[in-house]
Amino acid sequence: MLRSLARGKTGALSAEVLVRHALKVTEGADFPVRRAAMEALLRRVRSSRDGDLCVVRGPAGRSSIGVYRIRRNGSRAEYSALVRSADPPAGSCDCPDYGRSSLGLCKHLFAALEHAAERGGKRRQASLPAASSGPRLEWNPVRPLTGVGDWLDRVEWRDGDGSGLRSVAAAAAKRWFSDAGPALKDAFRERPARRLEIVRDLLRLARADGRRLGPVTDPALVPLLDREKEHLERVLAADWVGRELRSSLKGMKHRLYPYQVEGVERFLRAGRLLLADDMGLGKTAQAVASCHVLFAAGKVTRGLLIVPATLKPQWLREWRMFSDAPVAIVEGGPEARAEIYRQCKRGFLLANYEQVLRDLPLMHQLRPDIVVLDEAQRIKNWATKTSAYVKQLQPGYRLVLTGTPMENRLDELASITDWVDDLALEPKWRLAACHSTFADGKREVTGARNLNTLRERLSHCMVRRLRKEVLRQLPPRTDTRVPVPLTAEQQDEHDDLNRPIAALAQRARVRPLTHAEFLRLMTLLTTQRIICNGLAQLRFEAIWPSLSAARQPTEALLGSLFSPKLVELRELLGNIAVAQERKVVVFSQWRRMLKLASWSVSDVLAGSGVRSVFFTGEEGQKRRTQNLVDFHDDPSVRVLFATDAGGVGLNLQRAASCCVNLELPWNPAVLEQRVGRVYRMGQSRPVEVYHLVSESGIEARIAGLVGDKRALFTGLFDGASDEVAFERSGSFLSRIERVLAPVRVPELPEKDAEEDAPEEDQAELGDALPPAGPIPADPAPVTASGGVAEDLSAKGMRELFSRIQVRPGADGKVIFEAPPEAATTLAALFEGMARMLSDVSTRTTPAPTAR
Repeated sequence: MLRSLARGKTGALSAEVLVRHALKVTEGADFPVRRAAMEALLRRVRSSRDGDLCVVRGPAGRSSIGVYRIRRNGSRAEYSALVRSADPPAGSCDCPDYGRSSLGLCKHLFAALEHAAERGGKRRQASLPAASSGPRLEWNPVRPLTGVGDWLDRVEWRDGDGSGLRSVAAAAAKRWFSDAGPALKDAFRERPARRLEIVRDLLRLARADGRRLGPVTDPALVPLLDREKEHLERVLAADWVGRELRSSLKGMKHRLYPYQVEGVERFLRAGRLLLADDMGLGKTAQAVASCHVLFAAGKVTRGLLIVPATLKPQWLREWRMFSDAPVAIVEGGPEARAEIYRQCKRGFLLANYEQVLRDLPLMHQLRPDIVVLDEAQRIKNWATKTSAYVKQLQPGYRLVLTGTPMENRLDELASITDWVDDLALEPKWRLAACHSTFADGKREVTGARNLNTLRERLSHCMVRRLRKEVLRQLPPRTDTRVPVPLTAEQQDEHDDLNRPIAALAQRARVRPLTHAEFLRLMTLLTTQRIICNGLAQLRFEAIWPSLSAARQPTEALLGSLFSPKLVELRELLGNIAVAQERKVVVFSQWRRMLKLASWSVSDVLAGSGVRSVFFTGEEGQKRRTQNLVDFHDDPSVRVLFATDAGGVGLNLQRAASCCVNLELPWNPAVLEQRVGRVYRMGQSRPVEVYHLVSESGIEARIAGLVGDKRALFTGLFDGASDEVAFERSGSFLSRIERVLAPVRVPELPEKDAEEDAPEEDQAELGDALPPAGPIPADPAPVTASGGVAEDLSAKGMRELFSRIQVRPGADGKVIFEAPPEAATTLAALFEGMARMLSDVSTRTTPAPTAR
């Protein structure tokens, strides 16, 4: 089969010779690996014959055996290719491919053999002599199929013609090798100082009298030894870490958890690391801490953080939360960005991947001492420009962050690892063949194998901790804001509503809004929130029949929904419910969004035998009860999709330890009610809460207010407290204006024709729309369910106060009791009165003097 694959494609070598070579370098492997080796060799034959390589110098005389100097046309870089034998083909080359490929041949050696064949004539030599005038070093380029496969273990000592040790360099090198054979006694993988001694001695010998040693020392060894020397010197130079790490970390604003400190130390000692911790374990915090320590210790002056564009604000927030080290965002047009790079003499810059394509020369001029890549799956594909450009950055310190180091294929993992250690997973042609299980020997992959080998080879350059491994160290509750971009289509529809919203807000400055105007304003704001969830929710009735009929979500179908939140949710649930095998509650105000969410993750869950259930207003009582029983008792039911009907009265702490909010509610009290279903008494595990926030829409501004505890509408009573708490949060209009995008509108007349509300399913908006009734000058806040409180007419006020009970407590305190809807209305009343009194006081009363 390999002969038929190679026939007519092997150049100067016969197919038989090349097939024998392929079998030799894959000894002990099965057919998929041997076929992959044959294909890899043929690719190098094609590359050698494309006419782009030229032999600058060959062996003396008509011999085909010896050293060839080869370069690419138009390039000054030359490689030394030593041909030891033509049949079977054997040699060595100092090009990177020879050192990595485990094939024992490269395109330069093929070009040398092709050149020798073209010269013709009778060869004086079939191979190099078995002995030479002195000792020499040889290297077996074929990495073992399993195990660590340390390249230094494959260096061998040859005594040559037996004339003994002829130099100090030879004597120093000889002492590391066994007397019984050519191999090293020990490569000292765990003792870098000792290993560095070996490397230095071998380098001295390899570079000794070139005329004497000449072609008998493998050309491949010098670049490998140089590289290892640089790496070991960097590792040994990190002895300062043990002395200064703890003191530098004390200068941070927040303490790290022990496993995070361990991750920082691993990076600082290695200098290059793939940090692939499980989602939610604080990779960003570890990256910020690493930069902080290096900066504080004077080991780096400038750093570059490359992150997805939507994550730049989040990175800036987390950076300032942990460190005082200077940081700035790269933004603006070309000139503005160039100025930012020029001005950065000390500190760190936050750039996004798209800017790498435009600003790479400026990034080179910055000369960053450290580069951090976040969400590094962006460079998982060698063929992309982003991957190629990013990998041109070559700082001393390199930190790569990803919670999903391998999403689909092993070559994706290899591409990400490449920038940290480009030898760790070599040879890449062997990855899929050696670590995949095939159906009936065909190309259909049915599983993975030899995973211990992958773990061993990544252990020195990758750190991955699972949540269950550090459970005891985790905080009781962690809230994570997950930024989600809007598509262009979403952004257009969202921004089209800014002008009518701004017009209504401007009108409210002149006079109180009519009931219809207020309804219109609330509808527009709610529509913007729905658009942030996705156009699929906005146009649910039109698209749902075709979606529900589809067997499973495809990439094309998901893209057509213009709802990046659904894609983000797939990744979240793939990590939490599938990989971590945890139970999670997914909240949304809208049933339609939950239906879309359930559909979008159906294949992710079903592929691992995981099920989901609903708790909304649509299910009957028996079905809701059964769903809750299944969520608690059935290990396969790991996802509960719930509306805010599930935010009150449910106790899920013994089932779930994670909560995902597909959108933030207006009212932070509702948010706490949601989280409180999981994070409450009886919860024995750390709880994680993820908030999906569309960064360039109304949601981001709402999130800012909620995060600062100055939300649009707040509840009056804390259900667990016997005290009344008031929140100083300004007027309704001022709060509305804080979530509006800045839009300039022309002056409007006092009266204008009322605009009809956009066509919208009122049931879909649900309680987001207020009921009919008089609208006060400062409209009532939205209730916990999203609607506004009841009217404040005289009759309504009497009804309101009839439901409020005031009684003395056992400890002498006064206890107020009221239903939630009465509480929110009372809050509006008190707030309005407080505002009016404050306005009057400001206009008529001098500031009181202190007593």
